[in-house]
Amino acid sequence: MLLCAAMGVTLAVGCGSDSSEKKETEEKTEGTEEKKELTVVGTGSFFPVIYTDDNGDLTGFEHDVIEEIAKRAGYEVTWELSDDYGAMFSGLDSGKYDTIAAQISVTPEREETYTFTEKYAANKIRMAVRGDDPAESVDDLQGRKVCIEYGTVLETFFNEYNAELADDKKIELVVTSGNIYDELSVGHYDAFPITELSFDSINEKGEYNFKLVGEPIIVDYQAFPFAKDADSEKVEAFNNAIKEMREDGTLAELSEQYYKRDVTDTVE
Repeated sequence: MLLCAAMGVTLAVGCGSDSSEKKETEEKTEGTEEKKELTVVGTGSFFPVIYTDDNGDLTGFEHDVIEEIAKRAGYEVTWELSDDYGAMFSGLDSGKYDTIAAQISVTPEREETYTFTEKYAANKIRMAVRGDDPAESVDDLQGRKVCIEYGTVLETFFNEYNAELADDKKIELVVTSGNIYDELSVGHYDAFPITELSFDSINEKGEYNFKLVGEPIIVDYQAFPFAKDADSEKVEAFNNAIKEMREDGTLAELSEQYYKRDVTDTVE
């Protein structure tokens, strides 16, 4: 009887151990299945859209929008940084990145190549010049230098604008690897296009004597781009979260926080 009892205890302990191990394995498996990853590339120097603050932390309007979307949809975000828009889109094409956070404009050409989420913001792009510059519109910049980012909607605009001008009137398009604001201050070029929102934020700091001139050259609508063959679940999760954030006021709150105005109520 004692032998049988001992064997019973041994069997019970063995079964308990197997049950515990099985439960632990199931929990690990469930945890693995629930973890969803999202890789986002952005520029770390585009204040206040997405930038690195004085503590070295990535922040900004689009950074916080993405983080909130990920939180609502159950994704864990991995951030990559690049200041090269061409490289960002190449990474999107190759599957290296899921999407881009860098105030990406929705254009008919891009819509042929990429799947865009719901539009979440709108902005007006105007020309910034030094405070003592006599220019009053983009036409006054003919024959002068303007700094832009190649591979963006701005390049398309200026190429079309220049197409109507004589060679000596064409605006010379240049790029810089330095600080775009510092470079304008010292006269390395005469102007650069900037959204009103970004200009407001820079002007508020009082570090530069710039002004905006003329009417908007572009009214820009932003959305997050995905590859055409992207995971439809991710795109749907973004769309659902953006709609929720607009309805519950989160988008407007983040816009007011970073831009001091709401740009989310003007989306088409």
